[in-house]
Amino acid sequence: MNVLITSSRMPFALDEIRKFGEEGHRVYATDTFHTAPGSHSAAVSEYMITASPRYRTAEFIADLKEIIREKEIDLLVPQFEELFYIARYLDEFRGLTEVFLSPFETLVRFHNKAAFIRLCNNLSIRIPPTTIVTDEGALENAIGEYEHYFARASFSRGGVELLTNTGPLANAVKIEDCHPTPQNPWLVQEFVHGTDLCSFSVAHHGRVAVHCTYEHPKTLEHAGGIQFISVDEPQTLAIVERFVEATGFQGQISFDFLKDEDGLCMVECNPRPTDGVALMSARMFVGGMMERDPGDPRVLEAGHEEQIDVAIVRDMIRDWKEIPSDIQALVSLPDLYFRWHDMVPALYQFLSYSHILAYRHFLHTGRHKRTDIMAAQFYDICWDGEPMQSDDGDQDGDT
Repeated sequence: MNVLITSSRMPFALDEIRKFGEEGHRVYATDTFHTAPGSHSAAVSEYMITASPRYRTAEFIADLKEIIREKEIDLLVPQFEELFYIARYLDEFRGLTEVFLSPFETLVRFHNKAAFIRLCNNLSIRIPPTTIVTDEGALENAIGEYEHYFARASFSRGGVELLTNTGPLANAVKIEDCHPTPQNPWLVQEFVHGTDLCSFSVAHHGRVAVHCTYEHPKTLEHAGGIQFISVDEPQTLAIVERFVEATGFQGQISFDFLKDEDGLCMVECNPRPTDGVALMSARMFVGGMMERDPGDPRVLEAGHEEQIDVAIVRDMIRDWKEIPSDIQALVSLPDLYFRWHDMVPALYQFLSYSHILAYRHFLHTGRHKRTDIMAAQFYDICWDGEPMQSDDGDQDGDT
């Protein structure tokens, strides 16, 4: 089978590229710049450059269609938020290839945090006490309702823009820098003290095929995880199955939870892969992707570990208190990027730093911010609810 992986810059994209290759499939990769690490994996038959889905949507769709025709792609597997652009114009791909994702409207229910809160309420899934606000005055009033709070935009990701008065990110974002609108409301929620848990699953038409639960003991700037350990937590599968069944979900899907003395509390969803996929074997993951009519879900057992070594080193440099645990991790846990049989992507982690410089140029600033590395990973492939460009060059506002 010929498989096309988009957004090959992402670490989980590299992992899926290797897994498809290990299982005997021919893999092609795309991204918007040449130094994306996954594009240079030994498992990639060829990589191609596409236009930015966010800024040149029509050209991006045309690029993918040309690649699919030329390389006779059987399966298109989006990795990040480019999937919203693909889903919005899914009719363009009908008859060309199989695209492994849900309809646009379904994806938005998970991605838009305000819509996701409504979905949680409809399914009686526990969430923190929540206030949704659409202007700056309402935001200021809402944070006054909670002794300890965290707030973020409906369209946001990770810890890149988190307003809170509690925990390691307290006061990292100022309220005057937060601008809720009716198009992009903000959620203000009571801060829940608990253990972070994440899940990753593959689903086919409302049924989960494979599933794992994991922790991330170490994070990048208290935001994205850089170390991943699978754990045993059956409640996550039960909750994921409720979402997947209720929406008929098709694709890869990931959830963030907090676990406290009352059980699991839902935080957010990414209707796409996350680094949890790296904990699965190639056989388990690819088998789940190919299983069109799954029976009982296959659940990854506890104890599988991966990490991102370069991020561990950065953590060690920034916080000397972490040096002992970071050194122990570096000598004992496998690196997601480095494999003896596939070493080049590890080098391209550093070469892809040029994309961070491009991001700063895009912002017209040389100022270094805490969130630059995370934001630069996806600034040209994300979707924040704005209208998309139609093929005729007009803006499509039906979002």
